[in-house]
Amino acid sequence: MKKILIFSCFFIFQLQISSQSLTWSGAGGDNNFFNELNWFDTATGQSPETGSIDPFEAINFDLNLTCNAVASSISVLGVSISSQSPGIFNPGPNEIWPFVFNAASLEDDNSGAQQTLKINIISLPDDGANFRIIRTVANGNWYFPNSTSLSLGLNTLSIPSVDYNRSVKIQFSTGDITFDHISLNNELIYTTPLESIVLQSNKNLNISNSTLEALSISGGEVNLAENSYLNLTDEEPLNNSVQINFNNNISWLRLENVKPNIVFEDYLNQFNIPNLIVDYPENIRLDNYYDKGTLIRSDIQISAPLVAYDQNNFNGQSANFYLNDIYSGNTIPNGLNNSIKSFILKKGYMLTVSNNEDGTGKSKVFIASEDDLHVSFLPDYLDSIISYLRIIPWNWISKKGTSGDVYGINNSWFYRWNNQGVSDLNRECTPMSWGYGGANDDSDIELYISKYKTTHILGFNEPDDCNGQSGQYNNMCDVETALDVYENLMKTGLRLVSPACRQNSVFNWLDSFNNLAVQNDIRIDVIALHWYDWNSDPQNSPNADPLSIFNRFKSYLNQVFDNYGLPIWITEFNANKYRTTEVNHQFMALALPYLESLDYVERYSWFEPVSGVADFFDSDMELTDIGILYNTQFSTPSIPENSYTGPDNLNTMSIENNYEYLCDTENTLSAYEPIIIDSTNVIITPNPASNLIKIISNNPIINFSLYDMYGNKIEKEIIDSSINIGDLTTGIYLINLNNNQLKLIKK
Repeated sequence: MKKILIFSCFFIFQLQISSQSLTWSGAGGDNNFFNELNWFDTATGQSPETGSIDPFEAINFDLNLTCNAVASSISVLGVSISSQSPGIFNPGPNEIWPFVFNAASLEDDNSGAQQTLKINIISLPDDGANFRIIRTVANGNWYFPNSTSLSLGLNTLSIPSVDYNRSVKIQFSTGDITFDHISLNNELIYTTPLESIVLQSNKNLNISNSTLEALSISGGEVNLAENSYLNLTDEEPLNNSVQINFNNNISWLRLENVKPNIVFEDYLNQFNIPNLIVDYPENIRLDNYYDKGTLIRSDIQISAPLVAYDQNNFNGQSANFYLNDIYSGNTIPNGLNNSIKSFILKKGYMLTVSNNEDGTGKSKVFIASEDDLHVSFLPDYLDSIISYLRIIPWNWISKKGTSGDVYGINNSWFYRWNNQGVSDLNRECTPMSWGYGGANDDSDIELYISKYKTTHILGFNEPDDCNGQSGQYNNMCDVETALDVYENLMKTGLRLVSPACRQNSVFNWLDSFNNLAVQNDIRIDVIALHWYDWNSDPQNSPNADPLSIFNRFKSYLNQVFDNYGLPIWITEFNANKYRTTEVNHQFMALALPYLESLDYVERYSWFEPVSGVADFFDSDMELTDIGILYNTQFSTPSIPENSYTGPDNLNTMSIENNYEYLCDTENTLSAYEPIIIDSTNVIITPNPASNLIKIISNNPIINFSLYDMYGNKIEKEIIDSSINIGDLTTGIYLINLNNNQLKLIKK
């Protein structure tokens, strides 16, 4: 059953509504921000004149956006497959398959890599549409599988990798498929072109319960209430001193092409949090948004990122859960300890749960990246047994990282073989519990919990080596000993990366470690690998064929994935320190695009050999050819899914997200003819007030609601024309009276 999220109330931020205020109605039949028919005047109920809301032109209205919108000059958002042929698509072979997308050809480098086409479909023919992926096999013949139906929304069409070159084509049954976004192997092919929104300097754009996509914003102020998200794609997204007011922590500003250090240097003075001076990182977060972007949000906890329920389908007793606390046992509010059966996690956050109060035992990680995550019922192994919860802000990381704290390589993460590293503005430092001393007492756990931007923790470094690395200390090369210490890492509430073993040990030592972990309910979310091609006698083959090395690397990765079925991090790899720089360079040129194409590879980090070959920088600290190649490699999202629920070694089940956004404009401010009240005939007295206020009106009171400045509705009743506000905190409130907005000041 799909859970429909209906936003049934709307908050006007303005303290006074005038005839220059427009509210979203969606009556234009699309989600185009610049379509005047989608707006209505709150005083007259009529749409504004054509041309009054145009891209790059100053808008002389206060705007109240209540539904998802896209700032585009295209009147009908989306294009059809037929309209993009020839171009993105080509004519197909027959009437059954009239259109085809060429994903790979025999002549392409790495054409045997996994091919993934993502297409976001916004309309289909009444009788539906199908696709099939045809490809050549090892002997050169074509393979024609059965067709599969397409669906509305994001469709991911994938074919696994092979160890030979091939051609891959995706055929479509009709050209009457409308889409607004398409990418191949996470490289953008088409998306709806966005335009800039320009506000008069004294005008406001109020966003509530919706997402707005635009190129940039200029002038005026933008107010972000709860469940409000503004995504801007321009390299200069905030112009003419536009102010962004973060009125709720469940909202964000996403700048897709501005790195965090630039946001900090150039834009921080354009951000506001009620009653506070913006101070990074004390009250505002600047998280990574993959390779080039930043996600900004308030860190003041007003609204709860998680709401849990003691019945399925979000029913029964509920409780709110906030950041900065670990909830366990009796600290879980409202009697929900060992009673949770469903929950809602807001997008931008990660949740870890377990059945033991210290975070060990049966457990799972839930990630709400770009979509809210609605889990309407839990799997049996978690149902009504949760005694530990931790909510963490998500950080959007790309695959490419560095082994060691290496600057100037254009990466969004690194690690240091210890737990002492610190994240900076542009990079997440992922801590490692190198060995026994990194996880043997509570102070270690507290250190990991305190790390800024941290969502994962790396396990031990080569504990399989009894004569070196972490395995030589405290008997850590013994699987049972290592597992006992590793279990402590579950108490962090972080996503757990396995110990990283030497190349051959991944199929024996790590396999034993994992099997014992499963028996003891010890979670592993990711498998970590090292690879240096040691099995090919590198000491005696300094000029080995890079393609042969690459093929062995591919085979190794596929074997590991087949064995564990879990995501992979390659935390150390190169073509071997005994190989020449040129061999390493050619191997890297083959390996990097391949790793970016693999869905199951979440992260990788090149290890600079200690023999002086294949380093990123020369003696003058200038980038080498290898450094330039690594620096310029475009890196794709580590976890590209809008929401992610597994698998892990304890359970391979991926839980369905029951969230579906639905905007209901009738239940915000009505798009129909409003009831007009002359505000001179309405009096709130006294105002400011401490306890009771009285409403004096010449008209009957048909509807009434009260909101705080963050858009939260406050339940109050009018009794004998009076309202008791004695329990409210000091501040400014809004009264919605017969669809008119009146300011109330509580002393």
